[in-house]
Amino acid sequence: NAIQGIANLAAVSGSTSQQASTAMYQLSQALASGTVKLMDWNSVVNAGMGGEVFQNALKRTSEVMGTGAEAAIKQYGSFRESLTKGEWLTTDVLTETLNQFTMAAEEGTEQWEEYKKSLKEKGYTEEQAVEILKMANTATDAATKVKTFTQLWDVLKETAQSGWTQTW
Repeated sequence: NAIQGIANLAAVSGSTSQQASTAMYQLSQALASGTVKLMDWNSVVNAGMGGEVFQNALKRTSEVMGTGAEAAIKQYGSFRESLTKGEWLTTDVLTETLNQFTMAAEEGTEQWEEYKKSLKEKGYTEEQAVEILKMANTATDAATKVKTFTQLWDVLKETAQSGWTQTW
């Protein structure tokens, strides 16, 4: 789920598959260490994926999980500085947030209601749960629908490479 979440985040952020791969590598290192530090975050930013959508999702998850993002950001002055000195962006916060980017479901369906119930059981409000599910739908749409010639070309190259890999 974390890998799919990173891919969906990359798509909604407008990042390429190569940028997503770089961020994925760095975040896997952070997962192994237990917390995301500024160095890890910089690679996410350099991949074009460290924008407001991801930051807000991480902060929301942290607050629900009780790791104190808002307090750390207030104490240290910024999101970036809180990663230098704080310990709030844990492996659990990161994986839970990335998982949220995979919870795509059509509104009003049984799957939507199951996801919403699951989020509410974790401590999210009704409003937050709906916001998370809408974000997941947007991210999944961005990841699965080709909108530009460049994206089409990337999909065709990846498909050809996958085909050759299977052949060999």
